[in-house]
Amino acid sequence: MAKIHLLDDALITKIAAGEIIERPASIVKELIENAIDAKADEMKLVIEQAGKRKIRIIDNGEGMDEQDLSMCCKRHATSKIKDENDLFEVRSLGFRGEALASIAQVSSTRIVSKTLHQDTAMMIEIEGGKQLKKEHVGAPKGTSIEITDLFFNVPARKKFLKSDEVELNHITTIVTKYALLHKHIAFSLSHNGKEILNTPKTLSQQSNIAFIYGAETAKNLLEIDYQSDTLSLSGFISKPMLTRSDKSDQSLYVNNRYVKSNTIADAIYEAYHTLLFINRHPLFILNLTIDPAKIDVNVHPAKTTIKLKDEEAVKKEIITAIKQALFSANLVAQESLDSEGSASAVSQYAFSKEKQETLQVKEEAPKKYEEKETEDKIPEEIPKIPKIGPFNILGQINKTYIIAENPQGLAIIDQHAAEERVNYEKFMSQLQDNAIKKQDLVNAQFIDLTPNQYQSAKENEKHLQKLGFSFEDFGNNTVKLTAIPQIFDRIKSNTFVDIINELLASKSTSMDEEIESRIVRFSCRASIKAGEELTRPQMQKLLQQLEEVKNPYSCPHGRPTLINLSIADFEKKFKRTGW
Repeated sequence: MAKIHLLDDALITKIAAGEIIERPASIVKELIENAIDAKADEMKLVIEQAGKRKIRIIDNGEGMDEQDLSMCCKRHATSKIKDENDLFEVRSLGFRGEALASIAQVSSTRIVSKTLHQDTAMMIEIEGGKQLKKEHVGAPKGTSIEITDLFFNVPARKKFLKSDEVELNHITTIVTKYALLHKHIAFSLSHNGKEILNTPKTLSQQSNIAFIYGAETAKNLLEIDYQSDTLSLSGFISKPMLTRSDKSDQSLYVNNRYVKSNTIADAIYEAYHTLLFINRHPLFILNLTIDPAKIDVNVHPAKTTIKLKDEEAVKKEIITAIKQALFSANLVAQESLDSEGSASAVSQYAFSKEKQETLQVKEEAPKKYEEKETEDKIPEEIPKIPKIGPFNILGQINKTYIIAENPQGLAIIDQHAAEERVNYEKFMSQLQDNAIKKQDLVNAQFIDLTPNQYQSAKENEKHLQKLGFSFEDFGNNTVKLTAIPQIFDRIKSNTFVDIINELLASKSTSMDEEIESRIVRFSCRASIKAGEELTRPQMQKLLQQLEEVKNPYSCPHGRPTLINLSIADFEKKFKRTGW
């Protein structure tokens, strides 16, 4: 007897539904995308019991006539594609013709729709994929879809739904993601009769973001408006001091579709590079517009994952776009003396353009950047960099912080973070030019290593030489260290052993990344420590060096090098305002 047999249509449809409809939020996503495709500019979502009992979405889009309404819940019925070419150049959010069919298969579904030219609306009711009723009703232009009894006929799927709190969180996330992008659409979301989200139509995306994340967050964002011959990137990224402990406030879109892409996310993080503090994550709302033929949205049934056809080229342009925004802004942390905020609050960076111009030091850095520009016109860094001085040094606090006056008020500089940034950029520049400055040891050091350390030193001799170390094999697991990098003049002799141990523990597949991570640590070890007393000339020299680096705002780990307390803040605290 044959073991292989064909599945019946009902089971096939349920399998397809299971791939697309994972939870109530999956339905919300599909219905929002359909409403956007229908050119709706108002969307109202009503949820009960986290979508398990009811999901209703009402839009004022183009609507469907009687014929389209009868077809919309059939499998593979769609108005979005007609042939194979359309499938590989998708220009709409919905296109497979599976969403409504899958939803109707695992729920009780009621759809009411009316076009502008119809006298009355048409309503259909479907339960478990079977149409129960079809009739004319009164309703305004647009479409209303109500889903009840989700997974009533797929108990196994229903059993795996999470708590109402978890499922509602997924729904809220999806609505928020689309509300953030579409400033021209008014979104409202209520759950069990309580309003959760209500965003009006706005002329500015930043205003739209303010409705959702708050004005304080919105004003600490940098706008991205990048265009090239192959793509455009628009939206907002957070300044480096405005970060989160997780990635939940990161919204990425490709051709207006909310997606997840490791390639694009990696490019964004690479652009921030050492501006971010360890284990902190930036906010962003970014929309990549690219030729639909250059992406594949068929990777995942729910269309949440895409594949780029030229990942490296796209990644390179995204890095350039983010760097342009970061390095053309002044990122000095502007703290407040308010008793309910300051250090724990979101740091504010904004300086007026007029003040930025008065703070800039005359130099020929832009010309240097032009000389280093590559053939494809994508520079290593962006030339326009606001400066942080000039400073009038007042002294040192706790042998850790340099206190100085600048045009904005009082500047507080972390001496360790400041020199760490100086050493890092100096060492990286020397490394890129293959010209790390060495310091010959007057008395060579004989260093005893373990067998593993000794073997690692021999295997990595070329890399260690590239970092500025010179040593000779002295036999019996001993090496003779004859030179070290010049910036290591403060480091103890056991540094070489530490480096060998790090090389042994390293799991990185990229030696370039490994070398840079070493440099970050070397810079830390080579820098002035908290608790070291500095003379005025030493403080002056350090601030001058910080002024000259490409990124004076943070150490390589992402900690701020300095913060400013404004004159206005002092006047407010001393109650001098209004005199």
